Amino acid sequence: MFQDARPAFHSTQRGPDAYLRLGVLTPHNVFDQRAFSGTAFHAVEALSRQPGIEVKIIGPHRPLGRLEQILGQSSPRFEPHMLRPDGSDFEALDVVLGLVASPLLDEAMTLTDLPMIHVTDATPDVLRHLYGRPMHPGMIAREARILARATPVYSSQYMADRAAAEFGLEASRFEVLPFGVNLLEAPGCARPPAALDPLELLFVGSDWDRKGGNLALDAFNWLRSQGRRVHLTLAGDIPRDLRAGLKRDPDITVAGYLDKNRPRHLAELNRLFARAHVFILPTRADCTPMVIAEAMAHGTPVLASDVGGIRGMIGAGAGQVLAVEADGADWGAALDEMTQNRTVHALMADAARERTETLLNWDHWAQGIADLAAERIGPMVAAAA
Repeated sequence: MFQDARPAFHSTQRGPDAYLRLGVLTPHNVFDQRAFSGTAFHAVEALSRQPGIEVKIIGPHRPLGRLEQILGQSSPRFEPHMLRPDGSDFEALDVVLGLVASPLLDEAMTLTDLPMIHVTDATPDVLRHLYGRPMHPGMIAREARILARATPVYSSQYMADRAAAEFGLEASRFEVLPFGVNLLEAPGCARPPAALDPLELLFVGSDWDRKGGNLALDAFNWLRSQGRRVHLTLAGDIPRDLRAGLKRDPDITVAGYLDKNRPRHLAELNRLFARAHVFILPTRADCTPMVIAEAMAHGTPVLASDVGGIRGMIGAGAGQVLAVEADGADWGAALDEMTQNRTVHALMADAARERTETLLNWDHWAQGIADLAAERIGPMVAAAA
């Protein structure tokens, strides 16, 4: 019987008759809701719920201890050299799924001939352009090797199109499966309150500069200068030199950093999402900011920068995107427009919620991965027969 050493991700619904044994390879701890914004945690949870799949976590990831949770610590990232060179990690598997794990997949390809699925939300050129990460020919060659062998799955059509263009490949080779909502439970059906006075804005970001925290403040101040009653809640890491002044402003709440591994913090974050009329994210660089999907799951419309795959996440009707060059007045004016009419705002809230129920959904993603994995092992089964 195929079993995972960590039963948290070993389904009790499936036994020795499971038709597909899937190994998950990722540098992010799948037991930590803070690692990679919780994406690895929720992706593996959803895969484990799929009928007919046994999930094995490849590598040394482990659940956080009680002290680590209290101290807010994460376990170390999993690096390529930590793979065992005898390839025993891959025994009894049918398919290997790399979750944003290019270096690990490249290493794994030297250890096993198993079919592979390459799940990612970025391309090398996007990482260089958006994040300023150094790029060298070896990284491009590595990604090309992976794309030649693995089934590539991108979190947005934007990124799939970028990958096809960067590597000169047919667009039909690339699959698109949007990531889901990184919450343990779906929020209740309550929508943001209908009264838009005062206007409740929410900003959540762990990197103040990259996430556009100053632009969120500029938009808030512009609205006040136009006579609009508005309240702004800031969650995440706020620069120390700003914190004291922000706390003195009666129209600003500094919520601080909220750790999803802590039930009380998670409950507070959910409360903030549910109370907000608009979630604002003037991010300078992002691929798939999962916080957008979390806001939308609460029925909270989104105003965000048009970078990476954000436009595709929000879709039509659930909010708006602005060019990265937009200034505080542009952001303020867009917020004002989105919240002038209660009926229009309610329609956006409904569209946001519906999008997470039908598309930005981890069970939807996991079903797509299961189908792709079954397709990959089909030829192998036929050849063996």
